Amino acid sequence: MEGNRHGGDLNYAADTLKQSSASTVQRNLQTIPRLADGAPRYARGWHMVGWSDEFPQGQVVPRDYFGMRLAFYRGDDGQVRCLDAFCPHLGADLSAGKVIGNALQCPFHNWQYNGGGQCVKIPYCDKIPGRAKTRAFETREMNDTVLIWFDPELGAPDYEIPPLADYSPADAADAKGWTRGWRRFRITIKTHPREVIENTVDKGHLLPIHGYDVDRWLPIWNGHMTGELMWGTHTRLAADVRDDKLYVRSVTYGPSYQYTWQTQDSRLFDSAILTAWCPVDENTLEYWFGVIVKANAAEFPPEALETAAQGYCEASYDAFMEDVYIWERKLYRPEPTLCANDGPIAKLRRWYAQFYTDRKDLPAPLHNNNHHWTVHDLRDRRDEVVAAQDEALA
Repeated sequence: MEGNRHGGDLNYAADTLKQSSASTVQRNLQTIPRLADGAPRYARGWHMVGWSDEFPQGQVVPRDYFGMRLAFYRGDDGQVRCLDAFCPHLGADLSAGKVIGNALQCPFHNWQYNGGGQCVKIPYCDKIPGRAKTRAFETREMNDTVLIWFDPELGAPDYEIPPLADYSPADAADAKGWTRGWRRFRITIKTHPREVIENTVDKGHLLPIHGYDVDRWLPIWNGHMTGELMWGTHTRLAADVRDDKLYVRSVTYGPSYQYTWQTQDSRLFDSAILTAWCPVDENTLEYWFGVIVKANAAEFPPEALETAAQGYCEASYDAFMEDVYIWERKLYRPEPTLCANDGPIAKLRRWYAQFYTDRKDLPAPLHNNNHHWTVHDLRDRRDEVVAAQDEALA
């Protein structure tokens, strides 16, 4: 599916759409977080940088993120490593080098660097300078995705992301009824990541943009986690049965890695969606989307499951692109005019600011207990969920 998103019937024809004007982009850039020297500040946290199969063993993969050139490589031990791509020697691009065992060799003078960024071999010199080191980024691999830890303060990770419990890789012996492997795509969006995260609590856009008439909406706050619980009538993703309800649980871990679970009263489909985004520069990000589906066996025989999953992914993609159309055109309002039913946008901005704040200056974390509810709880224990929420707000 990923290939179709770059060409074919489902292509997102960005070149035919009017994105933000140059003046709007400049106004938006004036309000983004910045470091003391005026450079853009990128969020501290785990960021997806690609699907696992994009990083073959023994090959170097160049990527541009966080306003930097990064060199990724998978060594002989199968682990993905990530280094600042510019050699500290004379500045050659390490992503044009080659993998030697578990090290990366510079294409210019054949200096070799380990996964920690330390030079471990200079072929024409026995003594390695102490400063012969490039920045290394800690990596994780889960859900067939590769993530790196980014922190402008160069600190160690201060939270972890649990793997998606329902996910089964393509070669799993037992997929437990789920489709095997992600239906997936990746696109480039001309916006700042703050626009993406703000959708998490913007319940007011769900009906006019997505056709989702929400009966109840509940926020999630838990330190580095935020999200939403909701149910209502959806005109596309739960439209196979009259008046069917769509239940959604979405949790974002840190600034840019999100799981969304969906089910319906009709029990036709369960879906698990992985979305993630990573800034390329101050006004560009890459966005990944993957979905797996579990269909009701009585309604969908095994031979029809793949087609059903593909159709559900395409409908989810179309819904997502409705947001992209808005993001690429809007002006960021630091002090928006809000109404009572907009959702806690100001609170979300305070939550999101933690990833752009020095650790010593972090405020007390936000917290409620809503992250414990599953999507099936929303469907099968709805009265209990509402009662607990009402008690918490009393």
